[in-house]
Amino acid sequence: MKRNIEPKDIEAFFESVGVNRAILEPLHSGIAIFNSQARLVFANATYKKMYRLDDSCIGLDATEFFLTAGQGIMELLKTGEANSCASVTVNGLYGVTYRWPLRDGQGRVAGCMTENISVSPQKDRISEVQQIIDELEDYSGWTSTFRPRQSTELVTFDSIVGESASMRVLKEMGRHFARHDEPVLILGENGTGKDLVAQAIHAGSARRDKNFVTVNCAAIPAELMESELFGYEAGAFTGARSQGRQGQFELAEGGTIFLDEIGEMPMALQAKLLRVLENHEIKKLGSPAPSRVDFRLISATNRDLEQMVRQGRFREDLYYRLNLFDLVVPPLRERLADIPLLAYSIMRGLLGPERSASLRIGREVLSIFSVHPWRGNVRELRNVLTYALYSMREGERELAPRHLPERFFSRADREFLAGSAEPGRPAERRAARDVSGTLSGARAESERRIIAEALAKCGGNKVKTARMLGIARSCLYKKIAALGLDGEERG
Repeated sequence: MKRNIEPKDIEAFFESVGVNRAILEPLHSGIAIFNSQARLVFANATYKKMYRLDDSCIGLDATEFFLTAGQGIMELLKTGEANSCASVTVNGLYGVTYRWPLRDGQGRVAGCMTENISVSPQKDRISEVQQIIDELEDYSGWTSTFRPRQSTELVTFDSIVGESASMRVLKEMGRHFARHDEPVLILGENGTGKDLVAQAIHAGSARRDKNFVTVNCAAIPAELMESELFGYEAGAFTGARSQGRQGQFELAEGGTIFLDEIGEMPMALQAKLLRVLENHEIKKLGSPAPSRVDFRLISATNRDLEQMVRQGRFREDLYYRLNLFDLVVPPLRERLADIPLLAYSIMRGLLGPERSASLRIGREVLSIFSVHPWRGNVRELRNVLTYALYSMREGERELAPRHLPERFFSRADREFLAGSAEPGRPAERRAARDVSGTLSGARAESERRIIAEALAKCGGNKVKTARMLGIARSCLYKKIAALGLDGEERG
């Protein structure tokens, strides 16, 4: 886990990235710095206290100490892009970490600086803290640019997880559309992965070696959208940069621009976008003449644009210009066969290949997943699995229903489960307030007997058992785990 690093190598590293360690040492935030081999070269006192490290921690290997290093530090070192996600250590400490790249004088990624927020021992707060970070990032994360010269990591149709019939059709059509240069409109519910499909189209096109620029139309204030898309000249308006600014269409020169949530674009800007699509010319704010830009447009929305056209909220001519090629990303409830593949892929991303290989998802969990409505689609699946994996105790190797978050189950199921004595659940806390516990114990025993008898009558078939009891299958699985019937019903 720890290997010696020569002091001269550490000094050379900090000289190359220009970081003053003395400024970081007294900070109340946990600050650490890792080199390009993911080895720890600096940790302030707060960081050491947070992760229970001593002064001999220099040289620690992040990939061996953090279970989440794969999607955190290693991802940053590979892509050069800042990121934030949960952090979990081998000694069971939890936190949320924000990571920034450190670059040398030639602009190469030389290491990673991390700021850490501890939620141990209150690990239930980890999702809450991460959600807050994600929401804050959304306010400034209007655009992003993938530059192939700085990174080689881009989603392709081969790397998109899914072998169901609907996903095979999507991939086949996407590969075909990628070879052409016309606009593509990607339709689908929130959380289905429309952005991944857009990346795959770019990766499969002749423009793959140029920039891929993403613009979130829903996140940019309407009054800033024109300058964000088309740029402006120096002095174009009060507060403008003295040197002017490139727009996102200019940044996409020779490559692809992806307008996500295009249904949120203001009507006034829709007319300008239509002109840009027709002649590939943009006009910066404050510029006397337009300039030509070579780009390929991909757009996406979860809105019904045809209905918006009928309501006068989206230009009909723009809709037909965008909709030359369209791809519909199916919701997760229509591709249930892909859930096991997606689940194990998400686990690998969260825990790394070695750690995830030692775990399995119980068939009860997969059965519950098969009847869940998945309104949040793949994004919801990722959130549920993140919670479940970090709820597992040390030594556990199978993901079971008891690890799933309470919010995952329907309101009706939660009301039915109110009498369960599952550890750590509200039901237990209510039972603890009962002086004798006799009533809650009798109720649990009664439920246990009824469910056991129903399982026996149905030969262990849970679908039939749930139907006999008049409850949802997800509720039955939860009850079986809470009442200790797991072993009996299989035996």
